Amino acid sequence: MKLVQNSSPAAALFILAIVSGNGIFTAVDARILRGDWPCSELYVVKEGETLQTISVRCNTLSILDDNPQILDSDDLGPGMVLYIRPPAMNTSPALW
Repeated sequence: MKLVQNSSPAAALFILAIVSGNGIFTAVDARILRGDWPCSELYVVKEGETLQTISVRCNTLSILDDNPQILDSDDLGPGMVLYIRPPAMNTSPALW
């Protein structure tokens, strides 16, 4: 039991990567587990923001797909509420 209590967070992530089955564990996966994600599911657009700046900040490429109210990047304005898809754990197949 002491081994578990004295383990580092890095060791826990390594074990989780092995247990997850695919053997690939990314920095994004670690951020999700820590709850350290820059955007919530509902994002309020601020003055001067563009789809590109929001995509970079939230590390997502699916803003247009997930928000049918945006037909064109010109439709974006301050106060508009966007749905930001929560990141998913890496589900890519193992490389080895």
